Amino acid sequence: MGILNFEDLQPGMILAGDIKDRSGRILLGKEHTLTEKDLRILKMWGVTEAQIDGVDREEVISRVASQCDPAILEKIEKCLRERFCHTDQSHPFVKELFRLMRLRAVRQDPKEGHHGP
Repeated sequence: MGILNFEDLQPGMILAGDIKDRSGRILLGKEHTLTEKDLRILKMWGVTEAQIDGVDREEVISRVASQCDPAILEKIEKCLRERFCHTDQSHPFVKELFRLMRLRAVRQDPKEGHHGP
């Protein structure tokens, strides 16, 4: 089970926990299989993440990175390491920010050669 950001959710994924609105009302229940319609509704409700059964964030990164040219991925990571050189890269917040920026950069243009976040 992993908590995934909204942009990583896909139809067919199974919820590992309830998705609730800000007042605690259940929008979709645990074990619900996501559909395209669910994703549109969740986006309208401002849902930013969900617990998904059998998928974690590292799998998402691996899947997206596998679609990217390795040379481009290395350039993205080098650029990020330079930007984060004065931070504690072992800190959980910094690690997550690094991960999100890498994922965003790869998604922006994985085949066309986008060279940095």
